[in-house]
Amino acid sequence: MVNETAGLVSVVIPVYNAAEHLKETLESIFSQTFTNLEVVAVDDGSADDSVAILRSYGDRVVLVEQENQGPAAARNQGVKHARGEWIAFLDADDLWVPGKLEAQLASMNGCEWSYTDSIFMGGANDQKRDSELNDKPSGDVFEALICGNFIGTSSLMIKRAVFLEFDGFDQQLRSIQDWDLWMRIASRYPVAYLGEPMVKYRVHSSSTSRSTRKTLPNHLRVINKVFSLDGVGASKMHLKPLAKANSLSICSQIAEEEGDYAFAFQCAIRAYGEQPANAGRAIRAIKSAIKLVLSWFAIRR
Repeated sequence: MVNETAGLVSVVIPVYNAAEHLKETLESIFSQTFTNLEVVAVDDGSADDSVAILRSYGDRVVLVEQENQGPAAARNQGVKHARGEWIAFLDADDLWVPGKLEAQLASMNGCEWSYTDSIFMGGANDQKRDSELNDKPSGDVFEALICGNFIGTSSLMIKRAVFLEFDGFDQQLRSIQDWDLWMRIASRYPVAYLGEPMVKYRVHSSSTSRSTRKTLPNHLRVINKVFSLDGVGASKMHLKPLAKANSLSICSQIAEEEGDYAFAFQCAIRAYGEQPANAGRAIRAIKSAIKLVLSWFAIRR
């Protein structure tokens, strides 16, 4: 009997009030040079026209609807409904380059999962490649991932069986759930990397990742989970201060870009506290302090 799902790629899209960009995102999927795919969209309780847009595609999109539970639950639900051998995730406001799936499958090099470079649309890093800002290793990346997340969700492709082996995303986390899952997978499987920017990552102020006051607690929850006695990083406790400092520094940078100078300074000071011997942390804290003071003077004028 022929396995009709062998080689099939299931594209899983979590959707929540994404009407503004959803059609463009879907068209980037249907413009792929690789055509053995299905699209599974999980509407997570949208109150806008997202469902109407998804329904307009008829049987080209498998539509799953649920009450709002967050992106982790939406992605997990999408994988449950997927039939493909491979799963590729795409956020509802991001875009794929037309050759993304074909090139990624060709560059797997025997790995069970893979990610690609991406390019930013909007924000302080508009038109920059992610690889210009972050190292992009391949192979055994477990220790590198513990120190910070460098895998974009919209760039990821993974064997469905491997995703299910790790029980998917932690639904208790409303953000940063991707980093948690990537570390668990990386503890057992090497990852392939395609160094071409195959994803256009949209940055806007309403993005969950830009709300650092909300995302930082989840950064710290993930770190504590990973380094717990039964966590995948239990044997790597020496990396915990670096992981915390990196998360705090990232939140400091993003908060600064969003004009939240008080929180940027708070995060920078805490990062310095994790690594007081690191000159870069000290410089970051000083720069944050200066910008905070300048913002106060600007307000009083």
